[in-house]
Amino acid sequence: MIWLDAARVVAIMAVVILHVAGSVVTLSAFGSSAWWQGNLYDALVRWCVPVFVMVSGALLLDPRKTEGVADFYRKRAARVLLPIAFWSVVYILWNHRGALAQLRAMDVVHSIARGWPHYHLWFLYMIMCLYLFVPFLRTLVVHTRRRDLWWLVVLMFVLSGVNEWHRTFTGGGAGLFINWFLPYLPYFLCGYLIQTSDRAVPLSVSLGVFGAAVGGAAVGCYWLAKLQGLERGLYFYGYLSVFVIPMSVSAMLVLRQWKPAGLWARGIQRVSGLTLGVYLVHPILLESLRAHVLKPEDYAPLLSVPFVAALVFGGSLVVALIFHRAPFLNRLI
Repeated sequence: MIWLDAARVVAIMAVVILHVAGSVVTLSAFGSSAWWQGNLYDALVRWCVPVFVMVSGALLLDPRKTEGVADFYRKRAARVLLPIAFWSVVYILWNHRGALAQLRAMDVVHSIARGWPHYHLWFLYMIMCLYLFVPFLRTLVVHTRRRDLWWLVVLMFVLSGVNEWHRTFTGGGAGLFINWFLPYLPYFLCGYLIQTSDRAVPLSVSLGVFGAAVGGAAVGCYWLAKLQGLERGLYFYGYLSVFVIPMSVSAMLVLRQWKPAGLWARGIQRVSGLTLGVYLVHPILLESLRAHVLKPEDYAPLLSVPFVAALVFGGSLVVALIFHRAPFLNRLI
């Protein structure tokens, strides 16, 4: 399933672009040329995290996987618990690097308990809780008709979208991380349905939906931010917002039709195994670049965003490769 490897690689590149462009949107003068450039980049890659969730669903809900619940939990625990623990500590120390003497034990406990030691690690906490339900979701997909599963996915997307809207406009917090996986269940099931479908959506349709959704997210962010402030405008960037849901599903459908071969396929497979490592380490490189070399919002974001993203992605890939080849460190990514 080379296309799933390709989806991973493209998605991790999009994650890096998103985190680079984010500072342009929040720190540039609202409505300026620089802000619009950052806004377009940010809107363009908002499908990245949902695609990661869909790839996980495509792989883990494979009906050919028949291991028992205990075996599944043991394998997943070995895969995610050590990286979560290690990188949570790393980023707590990183966040307090200028004042380590002031770091208290309760600060560490609080950061881990809320599932947010750093802005990107929420995904690992969310996906860890999602894994708890995979054995039962496998039973669901095996014994439920595909048409009914699609209706279930649509219904859950509606409920998740309403919840995202309510959370944004009522000022509700994210809640306990043990509940974060619930709104992402439709993406997880959708990944399985797309992977196992014997029908191909025309590429022109998928690209058309994708382009319209990107435009809607970018314009929607500007429109709502102008009316109610940027914090509210960022609703349109939410992974469960009205435009990002169709953007993400259409992106997955486009990626499904990508069939790299030859050197491209071999390169993609190698990089695919390093995507978790890139995800884990890239904020340190990005924040170091911002502090000592270049802030993309200070220059032409149209050029600086992809330039900084390429530097961060390349550096993170090297670090991930070093970890991957070291006997003990490879267990941390």
